[in-house]
Amino acid sequence: MPAQACGRIHVQLNLPPLPPERFYAGIKKKRGPKRKSLTEILRKPQKVPNNPYRSYTVRYKLRVLSYWIGTKIPCGPTKVREPTREEVAHRFKVPATNLWRWRREEKEGKFEEQKGGQRRAIGGGRKRRWPAMEKELFQRFRERRALGRPVRRGWFKRVSKELFLKYYLARGSGEFKFSNGWFRGYLRWHQISLRFATNKASQLPKDFEEAILSWLKFNRHNSQFRADDIRRGRREEENQTGRFQLQNICNMDQTPLPFEFLDGQTYNQIGDKTIWIQSSRSGWDKRQGTIQLTIFADGVPRVKPLIFFRGIGTGPTIVTERQRYDSRVIVKFNPTAYANSANIIEWLEEQLIPVLNGQPTLLAIDLFSGHKTQAVLDTFRAHTALGCLY
Repeated sequence: MPAQACGRIHVQLNLPPLPPERFYAGIKKKRGPKRKSLTEILRKPQKVPNNPYRSYTVRYKLRVLSYWIGTKIPCGPTKVREPTREEVAHRFKVPATNLWRWRREEKEGKFEEQKGGQRRAIGGGRKRRWPAMEKELFQRFRERRALGRPVRRGWFKRVSKELFLKYYLARGSGEFKFSNGWFRGYLRWHQISLRFATNKASQLPKDFEEAILSWLKFNRHNSQFRADDIRRGRREEENQTGRFQLQNICNMDQTPLPFEFLDGQTYNQIGDKTIWIQSSRSGWDKRQGTIQLTIFADGVPRVKPLIFFRGIGTGPTIVTERQRYDSRVIVKFNPTAYANSANIIEWLEEQLIPVLNGQPTLLAIDLFSGHKTQAVLDTFRAHTALGCLY
């Protein structure tokens, strides 16, 4: 409707919006290709991509073979296996049919005859002087790493001199020098590097299945309600597993605190993602301190962490140092830096027993010599007779 304001006339028109097609008026759309039927698509022969021919140097072939033969893949807690041919082919992007041929040519010594194969030692293309020694040295290295044992520079030096006297005794022991140049070349040739361990596995006992079954039987038998529980008015509640409440199910464990945190390196072949070292002593020989933690099933920290350091706990220096630690941890000193039977008895009577409130308790600890002395067992039996520890 017309409206007059300040000498001008404004007209408002209520018209519907223009359709989108009006903005493309005069522009002819291009027709797409005609849709083909499924029969025509399947009848048309598919194009097969032509794989271009690729040539590989001898160094690259040996790198692939070294990974295939020397690499161990973990397939269990203590088991390892070699990678399959298909896994190696997928990793290095090479046809799987080439691997057997390369392996046969390497055994027949054809790689030595190929020119420009780059199979030469550092130092201007000179031939390798000790092939028999280096071959057995690499074999022993693979066997040792397959067992999970660490390999350091000292091992290479000791074994290489031993093998040199075995194969080249007539040349004299002074001819072979374990130099840095030879060692770097040997590591490069066999694709070996110094790596940090990513997994340390302990040896499983031979009767671990029987031990697990024995523990399950013990746990089920002692978790059932007893006659004295019914007489005392105890009954199963929501936060209770059998006759044990969650606040009375706890696990105590100790772990070493080594001062050398960068320890655990070993020479290993390049390409392995998991570098594992088997340890049968769990780090007791390198222990400089021990931390003891107690975890309850309900997640409430009722017992403070306990730390043991090497030293005598009666000296003035020890007393001054103990005062500098946080009040939320307990620090003790002894000559061995790990908990002995006296420390376990103090921990039971001063920290654990007061927080159990006289309720049946299931405590899990390691079968360590300091945990099963006669004094510790008598302490357990005394509190078990009171019905507060099992």
